[in-house]
Amino acid sequence: MKISLTLFYFSNKPHHAIVNDSVEASKKLKKEKLVNGVLRNIIRDKREIKYGKYIYPSFKKILDKIFSSKSISDYIYESLFVKPKNYQISLFDRNDALYGKRVYKLEKKIFKECFVQDIGNFEVIKSVYKFFIDKNIIDVCAAPGGKSILLSSLGFNVFAIDKSQRQIDKLKENLKRLNISLNIKKIDFLIHKFSKKYNSILLDAPCSALGTFRRNPDVTVKIDQSIIKKHQKTQLKMLEKSIELLNKQGFLAYVVCSFHPFETIDVIDKVIQKHKNIKIHNIHSDKMIKRQNGYFINPLKFKDMGGSDIFFVSVLEKI
Repeated sequence: MKISLTLFYFSNKPHHAIVNDSVEASKKLKKEKLVNGVLRNIIRDKREIKYGKYIYPSFKKILDKIFSSKSISDYIYESLFVKPKNYQISLFDRNDALYGKRVYKLEKKIFKECFVQDIGNFEVIKSVYKFFIDKNIIDVCAAPGGKSILLSSLGFNVFAIDKSQRQIDKLKENLKRLNISLNIKKIDFLIHKFSKKYNSILLDAPCSALGTFRRNPDVTVKIDQSIIKKHQKTQLKMLEKSIELLNKQGFLAYVVCSFHPFETIDVIDKVIQKHKNIKIHNIHSDKMIKRQNGYFINPLKFKDMGGSDIFFVSVLEKI
């Protein structure tokens, strides 16, 4: 019910859908009648209900570990209770853009030759794409494709792979609207046997999505160490496979939309301890904060533009 209350106030999901999902989940506890009754009463009296700005201790502890600056943490805590701005990214440089010659706010409609992407996501690619000297790049876990589309617009020949057909379908819808084509294949990265190696790899690994708390406020409640450790196992397996596929002097960018140490700096630590032939590179971006072996988006830097999600990125070279 805590998650449902959060969604009532901070998400765009229809109230009846939130109630239905909660009722279904509560059937396992045989509390569906109670949950249904309480939530429907809340909807009826929603305008009269006051909510406090409560920050869950586990969320605060993790965030404070990464963002020790009071000005940054204060802004993040405040942005927990403000609906995020949405952005659209142009396929081409334009002088009237809000940021980076590509970024516009998404208001009533998507402009022609634009696609939806968070400004933090855009900053990640903007900051790392120049490492990829070889323009033939494989994008692992690519769908729904924002990073692939942006890389393609920057002149890359993208091989986009994902194991989710539903996500691939979303990517194809975006490509059709934009009238561009990409080489897309449904592939389970950890199982598939590749016939070649690559000089350029983007690994946008599955994670807890903790960095998307502004648009998914329920993640602040659902921090489960055991689940995040399972994510870490998958992330490590994917990094191991990526390093196997990487040629010498090739570059690999590891990206997650999380700031949990288990999914970010700890993952890279484990990799560089095991692989002595992996070098970590510095990223030059005034919109990021360096922490040990990688960089986190600093949402305070985007405050005047409406904030951003928090991403972690680390650039690895095989030497």
